[in-house]
Amino acid sequence: MFGLFSGKNRSLGIDVGTTGIKIVELRKENNVPVLSNYALSYDSGSILQLNGLEILEGQTEKILQNVLKKGEFGTKRAVVGIPSFLSLISFIELPEMPASEIEKAIHFEAAKFIPSPIEEVNLGWEVIGSYQERPVDGGQPIRGGQKMQIMVVTVPNSAVTRLSSAVADSHISVVAMEVENFATVRCLIGNDKGTFMIVNIGAKATDFTVVSDGVIRMTRSIDVGGAEISRAIASGLGVDIQRADRIKKSGQVDLLDAKEKISSLVKPVVGMITDEIKRLQELYHKKNSLSKIEKIIFTGGTSKLTTLVDYFSKQLSLECQKGNSLARVGVRKDHQELAQEVAPELTVAIGLALRGLESPSK
Repeated sequence: MFGLFSGKNRSLGIDVGTTGIKIVELRKENNVPVLSNYALSYDSGSILQLNGLEILEGQTEKILQNVLKKGEFGTKRAVVGIPSFLSLISFIELPEMPASEIEKAIHFEAAKFIPSPIEEVNLGWEVIGSYQERPVDGGQPIRGGQKMQIMVVTVPNSAVTRLSSAVADSHISVVAMEVENFATVRCLIGNDKGTFMIVNIGAKATDFTVVSDGVIRMTRSIDVGGAEISRAIASGLGVDIQRADRIKKSGQVDLLDAKEKISSLVKPVVGMITDEIKRLQELYHKKNSLSKIEKIIFTGGTSKLTTLVDYFSKQLSLECQKGNSLARVGVRKDHQELAQEVAPELTVAIGLALRGLESPSK
């Protein structure tokens, strides 16, 4: 379909989540990214073992092939997402040095905090800022040196290998692989000025990303998500997990109603997310006393809970909003309603596809 557009003007974003796969296809039309197609599939079990940090062999390939078949996409060019909990994003400072020495210094510093041997990880880095030190000696200012602030991203080689293997049988042309946090920021923030925290509530994990002027400054992931909310409802009401999941999505959960039974069942789980937001706020403000988090942006399937954003806004005394993953892409008018319904679940996939449109064609 849409045969007027060549493959190089299209890209897929493939988001391999803990319980499902989401694929988005974007195309460039008059140099504007346009949502061409999407498909998603969920499994009652798991695609990724969260605690073991492993991709379940065979299962991922099968579901991916089913989603690709359902979508009937017009390209095989794709950017594949690396789940945030499989990665480690760290920040280091180094004195200013010749470019030829930076790589060696980063590997030396990274080896101090990476839990695996350095040769067992895929390591990438980027200088995200610099500042002038102004130390004081005996009360008198002395000459300070220039410091570089560097973001270091590591992913186990085994995770990259398993993801690559999962897409190999589908004959996908992988343009790049990218950690989900970066795709989420590209989709929801872009180059917007300001300091924000993105809270991506997935099925089995919630990712937190602090972004300042388009640059990631802090990340965190916890093993709490929508599935935990469904389990709390199932246990409290004595229903099966499928019924609990339908209740969760039905609009019956009113977090603002202190007397509502379902709300009381859900709040302990939501409270863990609230506590983590507060902890990260405090950590960020300690390190960046002149920069305050201005807004919390929620995304992911669970962000569709009717009163969730208002509840967090009340708990945190801070502006909270649902992220609009369609803000930076065009959508046909006759597809708007359907696209809006699933938009929070497509955030990562859209961000990945946007990266694909920026990359040279293969």
